Amino acid sequence: MEITAWCIEKKLKLQFNQGLDIRRLDEEIARRLLKMPKHCMVNFAWDHIEDEAIIKGKLQLLKDVGFTKSQLRMHVQFYVYVDSDAEYQSGVYRCRELKKLGVNTYVMYNIDNEQTRRIKSLKRWSKGKVYFWLFDIAEFNGRVGAKTVNSRKAGAEN
Repeated sequence: MEITAWCIEKKLKLQFNQGLDIRRLDEEIARRLLKMPKHCMVNFAWDHIEDEAIIKGKLQLLKDVGFTKSQLRMHVQFYVYVDSDAEYQSGVYRCRELKKLGVNTYVMYNIDNEQTRRIKSLKRWSKGKVYFWLFDIAEFNGRVGAKTVNSRKAGAEN
């Protein structure tokens, strides 16, 4: 807490590249995160579906200490780990729930496993913030998938 107090006092902008463990978030830490000037996203992780109640409770804590909808959307992101294609539906569910809660997602995938078309699409949707906020993954797949297929057909005809 001493280091974060110094950073707040000096008005240093912080960037957390690693996902912070939201399970350890308490009111004091949440208030410090709110006070800290942010360079970009504060990253947390939602790796396991079993943590849903904890994630939702901790996001409520961020709101309770003063994070506005705008601040959550601009400065809070969750890494969503998807180990394999078998976890695709779990990844979609977690991304959709986080979107409902007003925060960003970034799908992380196990590089030792083959990335199927739908995993690539899920990653693209979650990382492309405009797509993420404008479309659901189902709409995104229809729009981007159709454009990609049409672009390939047009390229093949030339």
